[in-house]
Amino acid sequence: MRRIVFFILFFVVTNSLNAQTMLNGLMDNYRFTKMKDGVYAGSNLRMSEIQGTPYLDEEFSPGKIITYDGVTYENIALRYNAYSDDLEFMKGEDIYNMDPKTLVRRAEFGGAVFGCMKYDSFGKIQNGLFEIETEGKAMLLIKYTVKFLEKEKVQAFVDPKPARFDPPQKEYYIALDSTAAKLITNKKNLLEIFGNRKDEMESYISKNKLSVRENDALIKIVSHFNSL
Repeated sequence: MRRIVFFILFFVVTNSLNAQTMLNGLMDNYRFTKMKDGVYAGSNLRMSEIQGTPYLDEEFSPGKIITYDGVTYENIALRYNAYSDDLEFMKGEDIYNMDPKTLVRRAEFGGAVFGCMKYDSFGKIQNGLFEIETEGKAMLLIKYTVKFLEKEKVQAFVDPKPARFDPPQKEYYIALDSTAAKLITNKKNLLEIFGNRKDEMESYISKNKLSVRENDALIKIVSHFNSL
């Protein structure tokens, strides 16, 4: 029994040390910004004074990061800030944020996979962090956005709304053959992305009565395209 307990303790301590070593290596190789305790960086307000949250999930989840250099760092506590479009990680009691556009090729945590991708934003090519729903020659991606609204001015007989983060909104994109991801706005726009497979895909969508605005339907559509 003592051997079993010793083995479990050894395993836990070893994993913890390995995670700490990897995190120290990550911080040695890259520069990060330490978050101010309890203060939202976009204003002088404390987070407790703002309704809502900029995070998809405020809790940190253990995960891993793969950098553009091909280096993998595992067992790092991560969360995604959808307002600033960056990742945050915890070391001890301190929280740091990183700009994924300069570092992260892929991040896996909380049961989700994120990747930094080029995308077409109204004719301008930008980089951003996307959740990857489907992988293959065509990738179905989700872009999350959260809006921050300032506290309303006091008016007679009206209770002003406090500063707040609106709930996260989803936009669906498709990246095809490593080109910049394109926003899906409607069925016509989606079919244009599929190029010379347009007619086949239109037939598949119509036959199966799939909506281009529903997550599960889009997964089926992109997965079918990848099978062709």
